[in-house]
Parts: sequence; C-alpha cells; structure tokens
Amino acid sequence: MNPTKILAAAGLLALAVSACGSAVPAGSTGTVPAASSVASPSAVPANATPITVKDFSLEPNTLAVRGTVSLAVTNAGPTVHNVTIRDSSGKVLGATADLKPGEAATLTADLPGGTYTMFCSLPGHESLGVKGPLTVTK
Repeated sequence: MNPTKILAAAGLLALAVSACGSAVPAGSTGTVPAASSVASPSAVPANATPITVKDFSLEPNTLAVRGTVSLAVTNAGPTVHNVTIRDSSGKVLGATADLKPGEAATLTADLPGGTYTMFCSLPGHESLGVKGPLTVTK
C-alpha cells in the first residue's frame, strides 16, 4: 500500500474512533424505525441470525434470510459500531444503537422480499468494509 493510502486510511480510522454516535444514522433524514437497544444474551430471540461487527468487517458479510429479519449483533471490534439496514434507494429501514466493544443488540425488521445493504453508519466505517448484502425472501 502506498504512503498516501496509508495516511488516508489512518485519517478515516481516527475520524471513526472520535465520531460520536447519532440517533439517526449518517445519510438518513428521519428517525430510525425498528431498532432495539443493547440486550443481554437471554433477551436475544432464538431465531435471530448472529452477526459480528469488527474493525472493519461484518461476519458473515453476506446474509440471506427468510421472513422477518432478526439479527443478533455483537461488536467484537475495539471501536464503536452499529448495524444499519437500507434499501436500494438509500432509505434506512432499521438500525441497532451504537455498540461499544463487547456490547450486543438485536435488530428486528419486517422487510418485504428483496436485496438490502447492511452497514455501519458511523463515518468512514462502510467505506472501510463494514458492509454487506442482505437478501430477504418471504
């Protein structure tokens, strides 16, 4: 990697680490529906799909679910992350709270069949790789 790219990545990382959370994810113009708060493991629905957020990836980064989307999100990275779902027009359809390292939450959203994007809405995180497709079938 050339020095310019290293400096750019370091700058984005510094911005991401210093970013404060927002009730409305970046790129959204309204309130965020269907988000749950930080939950204890016993509060996670049995049918929830586990997803882990790290610096800087989602694992798994590609999901296909049938019916209602229920994601059991755990932040295994050293920085704050969230998981947000948007449609192809960019409309945010649901999000977790901003999760500190080690925190977990469940995101449940009743979405029509289609393809969506899961991502971390904190500044710079999506461009660093915290994103992936979500396919919903009914």
